[in-house]
Amino acid sequence: MFKSFVKASGVLILLIGFMGCGDADKVGEISTEDLIQISGILDQWREGYETEDVNTYIGTFWEDGFLYVSDMGTDGDKTDDVEFDDIRQERAAATRVFERFQDIEIELSSPPEISMNDDDTEAEVRNHYRIQFFVSDGETLEGGYTGAYAEGDNLFIFEKRNNEWRIVEWHDEAFNEEEIRSANNL
Repeated sequence: MFKSFVKASGVLILLIGFMGCGDADKVGEISTEDLIQISGILDQWREGYETEDVNTYIGTFWEDGFLYVSDMGTDGDKTDDVEFDDIRQERAAATRVFERFQDIEIELSSPPEISMNDDDTEAEVRNHYRIQFFVSDGETLEGGYTGAYAEGDNLFIFEKRNNEWRIVEWHDEAFNEEEIRSANNL
């Protein structure tokens, strides 16, 4: 009787030990540490753009393999798409925007939708954005406007290199005027 009690206790302890090993993330789920790092990069991306700090903004991207694509709000029309595959082009484009506008405000949906690859080195990160640009007092844009507004969805491809996450690809799925009106019940 004592031997069967010891065997049953040993099996029970073994089962409890295996159940305690359930701390590993499920395949495709993101760890808390990775979620914090990716969210931090998105915050840095937004803050760098809003504060017109080109170095902070550019620091959110990996230079090697960088790609930016925008459909310019015309989903089916590839003729007006913008594509940069050199980080220097993105730096120059951001600098032009920062020189033209005095105030930039960006709103990002939170939390972002994140899906990981099997080896946790690449993440697809989706969020919705709204951005407003304002010119300096006394300045106007074409048509007499003092600002501009854009809205759409971002698809960021993040890569983890040397235990650090950064954006390697940014696909800007901009809304056209009709989509903006529909999204905002206007």
